[in-house]
Amino acid sequence: MPEGMDHDAEVMFVNRFTVHGPAEEFEEVFARTSAFMARQPGFVRHRLLRELDDPAAYVNLAVWADRASFLRAVGRPEFAPHAAALRALSRSENGLFATRLSVSGQGLEDVPEGLDDPVLGVGGE
Repeated sequence: MPEGMDHDAEVMFVNRFTVHGPAEEFEEVFARTSAFMARQPGFVRHRLLRELDDPAAYVNLAVWADRASFLRAVGRPEFAPHAAALRALSRSENGLFATRLSVSGQGLEDVPEGLDDPVLGVGGE
């Protein structure tokens, strides 16, 4: 296992969709998939985002309690029809990610040393 990667830690599934069918239909199918996933053990939350400059582009950011919970959910036979319906309307690229840094608006003064960013105005002086 790579250094610093804990398979029992919270993970984020990132899925970028390029929709080739009607956007409204894609969003309806995604909403049904979302309801299914929300009932799965280990599901924490997700957001479906639509790109402002490219209305055919969407990103799903889904947080899971751990890698095993996510893998169990997508491995359930009941998930297959959801995946097929989404594939019929879109192409997707995805990955499962572990958090390496998390900063909130209230915590900007807590940016780790070495991550100074003059554009964002964090860190340094």
